[in-house]
Amino acid sequence: MKRFLIFCLFMRIAIDARMMGAEATRGIGRYIQELVSALLKVAPGNKYVLIVKTADHAFRSHPSVETIVADIPWYSLQEQIKMPGIFRSAKADVVFVPHWNVPLFYQGPLVITIHDLLLRHFPHSAKASTKNWFVRFLKRFGYRLILASAIKRARKIFVPTEFVARDVASFYPRVASKIEVTGEGMPVFSYQARSAKREETGNFLLYVGAAYPHKGLQDLLQAWKKISEKHSELSLKIAGEMDVFMQDYKKWSGEHNLKRVEFLGRVSDEELDTLYAQAKTLVFPSYFEGFGLPPLEAIAHGCPVIASRLDVLIEVLGRDGAIFFDPGSSDGIIYAVLQLLAEPEKYGQLTVKAAQDLAGRHDWLKVAERLINFISWEERK
Repeated sequence: MKRFLIFCLFMRIAIDARMMGAEATRGIGRYIQELVSALLKVAPGNKYVLIVKTADHAFRSHPSVETIVADIPWYSLQEQIKMPGIFRSAKADVVFVPHWNVPLFYQGPLVITIHDLLLRHFPHSAKASTKNWFVRFLKRFGYRLILASAIKRARKIFVPTEFVARDVASFYPRVASKIEVTGEGMPVFSYQARSAKREETGNFLLYVGAAYPHKGLQDLLQAWKKISEKHSELSLKIAGEMDVFMQDYKKWSGEHNLKRVEFLGRVSDEELDTLYAQAKTLVFPSYFEGFGLPPLEAIAHGCPVIASRLDVLIEVLGRDGAIFFDPGSSDGIIYAVLQLLAEPEKYGQLTVKAAQDLAGRHDWLKVAERLINFISWEERK
């Protein structure tokens, strides 16, 4: 496999890995864990100082890893007060924060990842929106300030897609030259083996993700009302944290007498693997994404995907990687499901082909190589 040139400059890189692991924050947590694993493979000569919430983490025994425990909640006042000192204590050549939550008073060398600009597009689509109006105002103001400050101070801004690169540049045009598209990867398991084992699927549709308003779960539930009436053999399984948003949807489902809907709450990686391997389809009705990892995970398992027709999802999945429908259209979801049910073999074969094509495009090792080269080049300047 052709590899990027890795600069021969050994560095000490501190990584804010408090969110690491899908059990902590599934999207960003997965990103951090996969990326650290890949960095240790492509550039093992570096020293990686992982700042984590607990010393019991996946990389604690690796010879290239040092651990600093910082059990400090993200998006908190403690984070603003204590993390600058913790970053400095790492004595690193650069601090990598894989999100926008950089303490305002940290002034050292910094690179960041911006996964999306949800804060700018859907400010109400967050847990802060459940607070009273004054707390909501303070949090939104604070988050916007921290985001803008991090983008301004970072030496490099890594983004997962061209869509996010354009989005960041449109809101913050002065930083356009610092933006680098590094991508994300397919799951690390063997997609060929998992796809080959999809000989017998379960009779259920699957939703994976949070229940924030921008995720479009309401549209799926509206569609399910009609689908469930005509297809009594089917059920709908929803996997995602049982926060206030998900609880509201569960209550709404009961009030509207929706049949055969299972709210599974947060599931383990092993449980998620089984769900992907058995589902007839993953339905991903989101209004806004920076990348869209669940559809890619589903395709890696050979699970067909029904998804909103977003530019970013077409960029990530390709035009043939999913059955697309217009965002916000419950009728579009119904039509897509009926298409799939009418020709399951056709869409199963298209999904296996998509998995093979996408594996070459979305590779965590390539992501790590791009990232470390950009950091190394910046340090050599």
